[in-house]
Amino acid sequence: MQCHPGAPIKRAGAGASSANKRTSNATREVHPAAGASCAESSTSISPNKNGGPTPPKALTNGLSGSEEPLFPRNARLLELQLMHRWSTVTYKSMVTPAAEDDYVWQHKLPVWSLQYDFVLHGLLALTAFEVASSSSAAEKSEQYVHAASQYQDLALGEFRKHLAKQGVRHAPDTSSYEPVLAFSLILMGLALASAQFTHASERDYASSTNMVDNTITHYELVRGCEAILGDQGEEYLASNPYVQKLTRFEDLPRLPVDSPSAAVIAKLNEVNERRLTSTVAEAYEARVQHVKYFEACKKAIGLLQEMEAKCVRDREGYQGYVLGWLNMAGDEYVSAIKDGDQVSLLVLMHWGAIVEKLSEQVWWARRFGGLLVEEIARRVGREGDDDLVRDVVASAIEMAMSAGEQRSR
Repeated sequence: MQCHPGAPIKRAGAGASSANKRTSNATREVHPAAGASCAESSTSISPNKNGGPTPPKALTNGLSGSEEPLFPRNARLLELQLMHRWSTVTYKSMVTPAAEDDYVWQHKLPVWSLQYDFVLHGLLALTAFEVASSSSAAEKSEQYVHAASQYQDLALGEFRKHLAKQGVRHAPDTSSYEPVLAFSLILMGLALASAQFTHASERDYASSTNMVDNTITHYELVRGCEAILGDQGEEYLASNPYVQKLTRFEDLPRLPVDSPSAAVIAKLNEVNERRLTSTVAEAYEARVQHVKYFEACKKAIGLLQEMEAKCVRDREGYQGYVLGWLNMAGDEYVSAIKDGDQVSLLVLMHWGAIVEKLSEQVWWARRFGGLLVEEIARRVGREGDDDLVRDVVASAIEMAMSAGEQRSR
């Protein structure tokens, strides 16, 4: 399998770097997505407590496109093909109908990609993954996956450099607000899309941390957008006309949570509360840490319950908020995951099951939730025989499997 390693990437990067010097005021219109790090967003994750994404309506697993593309014979043609594919097909998987932001994704993102390397390579990576997902030929799919992985690595590296550069400035670079916010949304798509192309043979199930680590890595990158937005970010986003068209998460109407989901939520709360009584004999420092993680998990579980009531059942237009759950749960909860806290992993597992239920709506979310559930089930399953924990794990597995079966019908 050949995918022009190095060559297409370097050529594209060089073009984008030179274009950075030609920043156009025409690209500085307000961005649709309400920032992945400061307010509600179309398809983004939203670290602030006020919002999350609204899902694209026409972004099912079968994006309507022309005939299946052939893998080009050289790097330049590959990039031309991917840019054309983005502007005609792939961009639709980032559109939020309620925000009416089609123009931003179809036309403005390619312009920003000429100015910012991380936008260019993020766009190319997501498009290559989309082509791979729609390909019926395994060999061709692997070629696009290989190209997508290269572009994704470059995009992440370039974005980290951009964050570091912005971090040393006394004032944020407001001209990069919109491209950064757009890229933060692409990051979530990449986090989920790349997971579905990880072959089972590449994952070491004895010590697998791929899915959890991948989730946390992209979360931290999106949180890094706050360094760029700075104190002006909230004001900027509040005036965004696209954001103003979206319903804030806290204002979404609620429906009764179905009985099976309500039962799982109750069990998660029970597991979380149990830690307070089971750690009484531990050292003071350990007890303080348990209390912190208890509060973080309590908040995360409460948000899951809200997601179930507001976004999951028969709620077209609201399901995308589920993707913003991790950022809404916050840094303390993510710290618990990093420390391997069992309760936090069980909560994350249930979120994965919910994502799997909604994955038929967008191609890039396909299989992500199921793989996350699978990995955590293996990890938690090694930590002893606990009836309550086994019950929670079994419920998440059943939910994810049921969603996968429905999608394949």
